[in-house]
Amino acid sequence: MEDYTKLSQIESFSEHDEYVEFMAVALSSTCVKRAYGELCFEEETLRKYADTLMGKPVLLDHRYEAGAIIGVVIHSEYDHDKKAILAKIRMPKAGNERLITLLKMVPSPVRSLSIGAIIETEKKDGKFYATSIDFKELSIVFEGADKNAKILSFEESSSKNHEKFSEEEWWDDPELRKKAPLDYFLEPGSRRFPYKTWDGNISCERLRAAMSLANLHGYRQIYERANALYEKHCKKED
Repeated sequence: MEDYTKLSQIESFSEHDEYVEFMAVALSSTCVKRAYGELCFEEETLRKYADTLMGKPVLLDHRYEAGAIIGVVIHSEYDHDKKAILAKIRMPKAGNERLITLLKMVPSPVRSLSIGAIIETEKKDGKFYATSIDFKELSIVFEGADKNAKILSFEESSSKNHEKFSEEEWWDDPELRKKAPLDYFLEPGSRRFPYKTWDGNISCERLRAAMSLANLHGYRQIYERANALYEKHCKKED
């Protein structure tokens, strides 16, 4: 089983007594690079298998075990405008308090979703095209195969217009992320965990987000570096 990450976005967040619900773009019509070549998902295939995602577990980081289940897909359908499979996710509050807090942050450090599936393909014109999709799970991940895949902030999700990025939140813009100096990231090699503003100043908010995310995923070295910078530059703000 492999994970196939596409344009993943959270929308329509609602909170109830015992759980939260939100819509997400789980899988879109696009191509991604895999070790064996380029894998493509066509609209017709997504339409055919969209409703089969319903009822599948939502996991954290593709940990395929009962103890790692953090929610469930309660509805799925194909959206012709987005050219993607939409999933409505229900997540219980009990045991997921930290993750829900991170999801609600603006900007949120938890951005990406990734599909776990077994697929059949056929090769055409040097590319592999999915012909069937056997969904196994939907995961919240730190970063998926598609570098542009991300979760929309709740302000952005209220509008159906195309996303507009600015230097104020440059880390959400894939192009600005590529152009940013390497020392803007806590993990420069992969350009992950940005912690500076576009002007090069340390962002205490981004450091807090990095610590929360690193702690959630067990990235100890990232957490320690972010914490050291926070202690040095941000304690006066507390």
